Amino acid sequence: MKYRYLKRIIASCIISSTLLVMAPLGASAAWIGSYNEGWYYTEGYTYATGWRYINGTWYFFDDAGLMKTGWINSNGLWYYADLSGAMQKGVIQIEGKIYLFTDSGAMETGSAMINRKLYNFNEKGVCISGEAPMPNRGFDYYGVDVRPYVPSQIVNSSDTKMNNDLPSDDANTVKTYKIQFKDDDGTSLKTRDVEENKKITLYEPTKSGYDFVEWNTKKNGDGTSYQYDDQITVKKDLTLYAQWNESSDTDTNNTSSDQNIPVTSIKIESVGSKTTITLNSTLQMTRTVLPSTATTQNVTWSVEDGTGSATISSTGRLTPSKLGTVTVKATATDGSNVYGKMQVTIVDSV
Repeated sequence: MKYRYLKRIIASCIISSTLLVMAPLGASAAWIGSYNEGWYYTEGYTYATGWRYINGTWYFFDDAGLMKTGWINSNGLWYYADLSGAMQKGVIQIEGKIYLFTDSGAMETGSAMINRKLYNFNEKGVCISGEAPMPNRGFDYYGVDVRPYVPSQIVNSSDTKMNNDLPSDDANTVKTYKIQFKDDDGTSLKTRDVEENKKITLYEPTKSGYDFVEWNTKKNGDGTSYQYDDQITVKKDLTLYAQWNESSDTDTNNTSSDQNIPVTSIKIESVGSKTTITLNSTLQMTRTVLPSTATTQNVTWSVEDGTGSATISSTGRLTPSKLGTVTVKATATDGSNVYGKMQVTIVDSV
């Protein structure tokens, strides 16, 4: 009798713990946005991780608690989440390819029946049947919502009368804008056509011998700045210019490379030569290490609070937290203890 009673207690505990995991979260939970990083979801004093069912929608959070978007691999299965983090189900079109996701969100492969028709999907989940099912939703390279279509609706690119990727019924025409990504010398890197009020996630370009710093609306870096993973809402045509720092890892191929050349001085500047920053913005700092032939060009960034306060990332991006002045410091990592300083004033936004 005692044994059977004990089994009931254990079973009850298992069921209770399962319900706690699967049940919607209580009033203590909340969404928290992190600048330039993304969204987190708190559960009391901790961040949610893994799959969470929130207000009727499934979301996935990585081990650090960051909400994931786009393709997600969980326990060997592939899932897809839109820019809001919502897990997708059913027939979905991603970058023109058509996929099928089960009611649990997992990507299907092999054969599947959809509306009494049999369709085949390859090992990567892409529909390979001669006739594809009509997708419920569509997403472009950046995860932005686009009008879904089936391959038979694609307009021949040689048809000079129509140059749109999607068929048009001449009704409810959606206005589109052009986003141009350029190098700081004006060289075109990439161009995207985006529908009005849609969000687009920027990307990180590469350039031999240089480290990418940020995107900026002006060639000289004196405009509005964006990080490579920022999401922006498109309301007009926009041109962004890549800003660079010369790479500290560039191999000079000096025949006397065995000789250690110490750092003698460090000059600190900011993108756009700004010395003032508003409280709700950030400022990218840059450094020039002399001599240019110094063996180690790397620096460690830090901030000394004055009447104001701020933090700085390992790449030199300054984020203010209190009005006043702070001193940005870059210290050589070659053991020479050489450093450079620059004072920045934090003012209230207008």
